[in-house]
Amino acid sequence: GDKFKEEVEKLRKATRGKTVVAGVERMSLISGIKNKLIAYEGLLKEYRECSDRVLLVQYCTVDSKWGFDNKINNEIRELVKRINTKFPNSILYEEGPVSNEKRLALFMVAEVLLITSLRDGFCLAPFEFMIAKEVRSRLRHQKSNNSLGTVILSEFAGCVSAMSSICRVNPYVTTKITEELYNAVQMAPVANKKAKFKHDLEYIESHSTENWIRSLVADIKSGRNKNEVALYLGAISNKILKAGRQFKNLTLEEITSSYVKAVNRVILLDVKGTIIPNMPKAVIETIDEIPGELSMLLEYFCSDERNTVYILCGYHRELVDKLFGKVLKLGLAAEYGYHFRPPNETEWKTINISQNMELSEKILDIFRWYTSKTDGSEIEVKGGALAWVYRECDLEFGNWQAKELGNALKALLANHPELVVTHDQGFVEVKIKRLEKGECAKTILEEVKKRKGNIDFVCAMGDDIANEHMFSTLNSLFVKEAIHSHGKMKSKDCSLFTCTVGRKPSHASYYVNDYKDVLMLLSSMVSCSIKIPRNKSVDDLAKFGIKRTNVHVSPIAVCLRPNW
Repeated sequence: GDKFKEEVEKLRKATRGKTVVAGVERMSLISGIKNKLIAYEGLLKEYRECSDRVLLVQYCTVDSKWGFDNKINNEIRELVKRINTKFPNSILYEEGPVSNEKRLALFMVAEVLLITSLRDGFCLAPFEFMIAKEVRSRLRHQKSNNSLGTVILSEFAGCVSAMSSICRVNPYVTTKITEELYNAVQMAPVANKKAKFKHDLEYIESHSTENWIRSLVADIKSGRNKNEVALYLGAISNKILKAGRQFKNLTLEEITSSYVKAVNRVILLDVKGTIIPNMPKAVIETIDEIPGELSMLLEYFCSDERNTVYILCGYHRELVDKLFGKVLKLGLAAEYGYHFRPPNETEWKTINISQNMELSEKILDIFRWYTSKTDGSEIEVKGGALAWVYRECDLEFGNWQAKELGNALKALLANHPELVVTHDQGFVEVKIKRLEKGECAKTILEEVKKRKGNIDFVCAMGDDIANEHMFSTLNSLFVKEAIHSHGKMKSKDCSLFTCTVGRKPSHASYYVNDYKDVLMLLSSMVSCSIKIPRNKSVDDLAKFGIKRTNVHVSPIAVCLRPNW
């Protein structure tokens, strides 16, 4: 509009003959304005030729809720005054509200955008700056590297990972910011700048606020239509507003009523957070064996000839064998099925999978680089998977690094559909697709069906993201349509219970609150197996490995208070 044109013309007159460095921030401690001014002062001191031809235009806006921080405000004013005294007219500094026209006019005129925020989750200025540069280049009918401008952006800004054409800096290392500023005002050549600018521009245009809102609304509608996802209020509070109609708390009555009618049951259980407390893996590795009460519960469960029970987890074989190896009738699948021990067998088996050693080495090289940059992280090499573990790192920094690592791995493995990248609590893992929990569960069901006939009860429980693939696979296997011709099982002939531990969005149809609820459900099912025929003979009861005097004794009480 006319006001925008006026602001552009006004600013061009005030900055004529100067290379303009732009800055627009809210006045606060975390905006990093002080760091910016120190770096800019370093530019003027070390590169004297810049003092006459570079101008920093810095707008500081006022937060309407919090107002100015007087201490920070005074420090910045003193710093601006000092620099302008040593190098006259080197900073154009303004405080107060900044209109959209004024801000965008600055971006249109400036050659460099400098943002040195110490923490900034919502940072749109680089996007606006790049759009302004694109508009300017179109108006001038030129697309040289110089016309595209330069963005120097703090690595702690929220949008830093979304842009490839920026100069990324640590706001605390002011000497590095000074170097990048000098290169920018000198318009030093940057390799592939046009291509990177074009890539960033396409990202900005395809990720507008309007498109983001449309995508969010579409996801919410999709979740409600499928009745699979609960609606949450905020990423921090995790307060559920409303859950899908088919996502509900799994009650004793519902699961036991189906359990007692079934004659061929399959139960799939995760370990940490499901049948034992959610504790660090390092603590679990110090445990010699599971508590006797839990071991007894699993033995009771497996002693029922109608049950096939599997522990299905990502732990290595030695740990799984140490914890559960003594329960011989229990099926074990370690490393998501790479190593497995069928029920009633003592020897472990390993599936035969060919691996691309050259690709594995490339993945390890990336892992090693991130390990060297992330204190407390480590690499785990499994039979069919490689994992970068950051559970002992600073949580915020570890998650930041893990996100970057995940993006790098997905780019590397874009042409390798046989491999999947998983980012879960405390680790990033690359594994062979056949070793996902869903594939392992499918293999177990096929084996049980071949050996025992049609399955009429399936219960799968787990608490982390690795179990989501298992839940979705089971949901697709047991379709509502009564179809057998395509190899899918009839849901009307089989009771399916997919259950996540902890109330959260999930592919599961049910949830329980914690591992204690899981133990209560398992104990109740065991009690049902024992109690139904009250006039069982001694020989019948022997099949369950118990004496007649134990018929009315439920392991619930002891299992809810395991001595870890």
